[in-house]
Amino acid sequence: MDFNQDDELQAIFRTEMEERAPRLIQGAQAMVDGTLTAALTETTAREAHTIKGTAKVMGFELIGDVGSKLESDWKAVQSHSLEATAALGRRLLAVSHLLLPAIDADPVAGTPELSEALRTLISGDEPPSVEAKPAADPVDLPSNEPPAVAAVPPLSDVEQPAVQEPVEPPEPIAEGGPSLIVIDGTKGNHPPVNPNAGNLGGLLSTTEMFSSGERTGVDTAKLYRLINRVAELRLDAEALKSTVESLRMAATSSPREVASLASRWEIAVDDIRGAVSEIQQQSITLVAVPLSTVTGTVPGLVRFLAKKTGREVRLEIVDDDIEVDLQILESLADAFRNLIVNSIEHGIENPEERKAAGKPATGTLAVRATIEDGRLNLSVQDDGRGIDWPALRQAATASGLIEAGVEPTEDELRLLLFESGISTSPLHSELSGSGQGFNNVAKLVRDMRGSVRLETEPGTGTTVTITVPAFQSLQRAVIIEAGGRRWGLAEPAVLDRFSILDADQITVAGSNELVWGDGMLPITSFSAAAGLPELEADRDIVVLATQGGPVALSVTSVLGVREVATKALGPLVSGADMITGAAMLGGGDLALMLDANALGDSSRTSRAAPPPAQLPLVLVVDDSPGVRQIVAGALAAGGFNTVLAESAEEANDIVMAGDIDAIVVDYSMPGSDGISLVEGVRSRSAMLPIVMMSAVADRADQERAKTAGVNAYFDKSDFREGALVSTLHSLLEGADKDREAKAQ
Repeated sequence: MDFNQDDELQAIFRTEMEERAPRLIQGAQAMVDGTLTAALTETTAREAHTIKGTAKVMGFELIGDVGSKLESDWKAVQSHSLEATAALGRRLLAVSHLLLPAIDADPVAGTPELSEALRTLISGDEPPSVEAKPAADPVDLPSNEPPAVAAVPPLSDVEQPAVQEPVEPPEPIAEGGPSLIVIDGTKGNHPPVNPNAGNLGGLLSTTEMFSSGERTGVDTAKLYRLINRVAELRLDAEALKSTVESLRMAATSSPREVASLASRWEIAVDDIRGAVSEIQQQSITLVAVPLSTVTGTVPGLVRFLAKKTGREVRLEIVDDDIEVDLQILESLADAFRNLIVNSIEHGIENPEERKAAGKPATGTLAVRATIEDGRLNLSVQDDGRGIDWPALRQAATASGLIEAGVEPTEDELRLLLFESGISTSPLHSELSGSGQGFNNVAKLVRDMRGSVRLETEPGTGTTVTITVPAFQSLQRAVIIEAGGRRWGLAEPAVLDRFSILDADQITVAGSNELVWGDGMLPITSFSAAAGLPELEADRDIVVLATQGGPVALSVTSVLGVREVATKALGPLVSGADMITGAAMLGGGDLALMLDANALGDSSRTSRAAPPPAQLPLVLVVDDSPGVRQIVAGALAAGGFNTVLAESAEEANDIVMAGDIDAIVVDYSMPGSDGISLVEGVRSRSAMLPIVMMSAVADRADQERAKTAGVNAYFDKSDFREGALVSTLHSLLEGADKDREAKAQ
């Protein structure tokens, strides 16, 4: 949303800056003259706070950065932690004089003069002289209330939520809301890393989206790597403890000394695990910031949108003082603001329409936040018109998204709303009408391995709730078993899980359905939805939150909830929408993380489609269990069945048994290496497709592999997205054509 490209909003922003910037100049001049009062200091700090928030909302990054620094300095003066000297006043005055000219410059870069003045303010150097005179009439200090904004009544008019202890009344909405407004900082580039250090030879990426911000005061790129590594270390300690416990159970016939030794090991491991867990929690707090760093921009945004659309809006923000991972908030900000825009543009009616419907002329927009079990739930609720499902059906038909005469269900329309970019608005502007609002929200939340839920009542209003991990570095995942492998589902996306024996199931029109909540849910096999073979009977059920509504899947078993360190897949094995990354479980073990929305889509498709034909069977050979699981999971999502081997000897036995359609083999393994396996296979079959991977082979090794008969060779850090799956499909297609040609 480029608000700075909207002429109306930019005019509103300019008017507000023309009103507030002179008050900053007045405060700075008073500091220079030695006439600064406590009331003027408070007013100036509040004006800087509001400028910071509105500038960030509008996309004027440099002005927002200046507002942030001005607010910080004025609040420090207010708390007597910074002395109000004439030298400081001159620096503040120089910056404040340059704010208005920056509105006409590049929104991000501002003017060189303002940038230099900000540098001077930060460094403490003496600024160039500025003509010292007030640029506005004195502020009316006896009243701390700002000028009224007719379109948006103050928060003091809102019925505040009940609290146990007295709290100070919130500031009026025209003042920009909470004290922290927006995250200052830039996303850093990925630093050079050893591709073989803890990421399985490049098949997993390093920690993503490093951030730096004004609240952390540390190199957060290094900090996030530390948190990620500590998480893995703690999981390793837990795996070691489990091994020791197994040793004790197996040592029933062993000498007493073995049992005593095992006991000491357990104590040592417990100490390690406790220390690592404490370090991890301390590290996490270093990157935690209040949710108000995002919600603080809402009052300014609401004020602008209300003026632009002619709405009257009353804002309520509840519990935005909770602390969340800075990285999560940076990722969440755009999705959150999209929801605010949507509520005012499409939800809340204009005053005349509301009065005609028997509603108050002023609409209510409520933002609420909670943290439960490591999950952040952030909801945006309006009391507007709600989703017009008939209009949405008409728009979907007109755009060709559904066939004429077809009556889609509400869940199907809900899915279209989130995925297709459909809109019922007849007008297109910088803010709305493109239909991308919900679509953008869904994509951003999906990237954070979260879920989004839409509840709406025509004529009453709409609530959209985003659920994402509260901390990026350590997440909770529901680990399941299906298709002979373990998989992970982000806990925020799992609505329920229980034994299949406890499920109330009925058959409706030949479809197996589950009684859940107040309705019915069709049950689909997880293996069928994920394209996996049905190896065992399903014993448990998970219910997932998806954009199209809840989805029930039967799984072999639910292994429980684990705190996991997550990493994204490297490009070579990525590309499947269903797989979002890998959950490190400790002890070198992992589970591939799956996207709930992609599973839901596949589940709906698999119910309507006939069973797929037999899938090609690929043998995956690697001495690393982690690599085997990653590659097998990526191939399963790409339309293959897999069988695994940890050595060339074991792989050779599997190949001799027949039925293998292709091989993916590691170059370097203990004992007989991958080249030896390839040479043995080629002595019996010239047509079986073979792909080799390595993280250590040099050019000479690659030539050796080519000579042995490898069809394709990849470095495990290959940057081509999805190259492994696409190459296998091409090789198998070519092999089929060769066989057909020889048969003719």
